Amino acid sequence: MSSKYDRELGLDRPITRRDFIQGSALAMGGAIVGGSLPEQQPDYGFELGVDWYGPGGIGDYAQSHGNTPELVQVAHEIRAGSFDRPTLDAIESGEVYDLAVVGAGFSGLSAAHHFRRLYPRGKTILLDNHPIFGGEAKRNEFEVDGVHLTGPQGSNDFAVQRETGGPDDYFTALNIPRDFEFREPEGAAEGMRIPFDNYDYAVWHSFDVGHFFRGADNPWVKDVWKTGLRSTPWSEEVQSAFRRLWETQTPREEKTDAWLDSMTLESYYTDVLELPQDVSAYFDPIMASIVGLGCDSVSAYWGRVFALPGFTKPASYSADPLISFPGGNTAIARYFVKKLIPNAITGDTFPQTLFGNVAFDELDRESNSVRIRLRSTAVRVENAGTDGVAVTYSRDGKLYRLRAKSVVMASGGWVNRHVIRDLPQSHHDAYEEFTHAPVLVVNVALRNWRFLARLGVSAAIWFEGFGFTCNIRRPMIIAGKTEPLHPDKPIVLTFYVPFFAPGIPMKQQGIVGRAEMLSTSFTDYERQVREQMTLMFGEAGFDPATDIAGIILNRWGHAYVAPGPGFRFGMNGNPAPPDIIREPIGRIAIGHSELRGHQSWVGAAGEGRRAVEALLDAYF
Repeated sequence: MSSKYDRELGLDRPITRRDFIQGSALAMGGAIVGGSLPEQQPDYGFELGVDWYGPGGIGDYAQSHGNTPELVQVAHEIRAGSFDRPTLDAIESGEVYDLAVVGAGFSGLSAAHHFRRLYPRGKTILLDNHPIFGGEAKRNEFEVDGVHLTGPQGSNDFAVQRETGGPDDYFTALNIPRDFEFREPEGAAEGMRIPFDNYDYAVWHSFDVGHFFRGADNPWVKDVWKTGLRSTPWSEEVQSAFRRLWETQTPREEKTDAWLDSMTLESYYTDVLELPQDVSAYFDPIMASIVGLGCDSVSAYWGRVFALPGFTKPASYSADPLISFPGGNTAIARYFVKKLIPNAITGDTFPQTLFGNVAFDELDRESNSVRIRLRSTAVRVENAGTDGVAVTYSRDGKLYRLRAKSVVMASGGWVNRHVIRDLPQSHHDAYEEFTHAPVLVVNVALRNWRFLARLGVSAAIWFEGFGFTCNIRRPMIIAGKTEPLHPDKPIVLTFYVPFFAPGIPMKQQGIVGRAEMLSTSFTDYERQVREQMTLMFGEAGFDPATDIAGIILNRWGHAYVAPGPGFRFGMNGNPAPPDIIREPIGRIAIGHSELRGHQSWVGAAGEGRRAVEALLDAYF
């Protein structure tokens, strides 16, 4: 029986708990069943229980929101060495490909795209460990009061590629539109400045952002940096520091990128600019939501890349806001798939490519020049002499092995360092410099957002409690699929929740964050979401029991590689770790977004292309 408090929060409401996917308890010590059972029976010390994964919404992505329980289990078995022995039995599939790609996120999809472009007679297979392609470029979908709502699972925003031509002009190659329109706010929200994505509002752009100061007489301060700084409860010293920071720019000719990469962002703010630590503490969650960890861990170079206050805005920085498709960069991933396998998505128009049903039976047809095999986790990849590369993968509890002339590992370092059996010591050492951090993305389907309109804010930033920010977005206008933007109508409110713990070593921060995310049940996170929203929005009329129509959690255990000092340019005369990883291992080349430091769809696609070109130059 639920308590009165839980009922007031709405925890007894059925919509957020119905249709649980992967509903059975999953013990993390379980062994995979395949051509042979692993001899080692790892004990990971925790379970992913029936209440861990939570509901997935509706549509083709409902069974794949964040890391699935099966993926978490197999990944931990890989790390525990369950597939290390050289005599590992597997079913020989008899398949031979010109190129095998491990991972069907942007790096993998781009690798397949460029291989087909440069070597059109070749045959390619992509192995992906999720129930649907896209990596973190997936979406959550809801049906609320007759309105179809969509939110991003991870990969979120983009800038339109205006320059045409060249191998990285994906908008032309994939036939993606370049001109978009967005819904204007209506009703009581008319004239509100609402962001186009879930990131850009946090620093420079002029949207209606409210800072919430718990316990203050007037807890909401709107437009802090232009008109509201003196209304905050910050001390005069801190206010003065922020005013100075917003006016400071680092002369590019004096302070080089390599110099910035030699120190942490916290050191730059506190030691170079001589600002109080409150300043770097403010930017900790912002940086953690972009590159994984806070200012004490990432290098100051990334402050310049993302045009934080205190740096000269880079030439590539545009005054135009970043924008987002309804489900984030899911749309771009679908355009890649549509190009590779035209029948994979129903329809050919822009709305159909975004929202048409995925024809799963078309993805892995033998007649396809490009095949995508889902729910298939590579567990062992090794050069096999004249036989090319042997790829062993787990699928439906069994182990299979195929052969390829060459392989692109479009997967993250946390996998590659265990799966590539002949990885050189130089690569192992370089991977020791990689720190992976998790993120939790929460999409909350609201029946209305009158409480935001009353406050006059479309995005919130706070300093205590669950997460640190959430916002609504302006819907893109898409024929037949445009979401409303009226406070009386449903909308999706999105939380990006990073995990960071200043003061402890970087790698330990990543481990602690993953442990917290993996050990927290859906119900516990749901309670935290409802409590945080009630604390902030309750006085404006928000009712968690009636206003929330659904909640979906997207847990990404290795969402980011946190680029510490030296990651981009190297330290003490040594090469940067990603430059070492980019060197092929025989017929195996690694291409993944983490090699760029900042994991974006453009960087991921570029790394996939580079890996393919390295193999083509050597073996084709």
